[in-house]
Amino acid sequence: MPPGMPAGGLDKKAIMSHKKKRFGLEHADAEVDLVPMIDCIFLLLLFFMLCGRITMDQRVNDISVPPTRTAQEVKNPKEWERIVINVYGSTQAGTPPRNTILINNVKYSSLGPDSYESYIALRRVLDRAYDQATKFPDPKNSGLQLPMIVLEIRADADTEFRVVQEVQQVACDTINPNDQMKPKVSTPATMKPFVFLVFTTRKPGDH
Repeated sequence: MPPGMPAGGLDKKAIMSHKKKRFGLEHADAEVDLVPMIDCIFLLLLFFMLCGRITMDQRVNDISVPPTRTAQEVKNPKEWERIVINVYGSTQAGTPPRNTILINNVKYSSLGPDSYESYIALRRVLDRAYDQATKFPDPKNSGLQLPMIVLEIRADADTEFRVVQEVQQVACDTINPNDQMKPKVSTPATMKPFVFLVFTTRKPGDH
């Protein structure tokens, strides 16, 4: 037994105190500063939010029409009509025409960024087709009549997706091309929607 040690030996507290004095561990616990970590987390959140927003903004213009190798021939239902709408161009300002719609072998073009002549002409053609078509009541909307017509919208990879989207909105009669493409306010009795749409592709450069 070392000299000066009690007969019963040292208890645990005495041993720990002895070790702290020996190795110089007698100091207050250091506090952890969380401010830098919080700053890093907020910077990462800000980075991903900004990058995600930029990606979503670019996605509207970058969407391309699927290739024709995966397409299948679409057949008309019995006693139904089919109207083919060929779409060309983009919604961006630049060299005219802004966009062109070919329907019944007649071309309608919009010549400027705020010009909607092609959509106005498309709506006139669709209105005439709606008036002449055989119609049936919409089972989901009381008072709404649907024409027995399938609209086939054709576009290639050079056509901006937004043009196809706007053609679809005009066909569904949800926007008014005569009023700067603003949402159309109408009732089921006055609407002339085409809801049976088929999207197909054509060979690039095929006009």
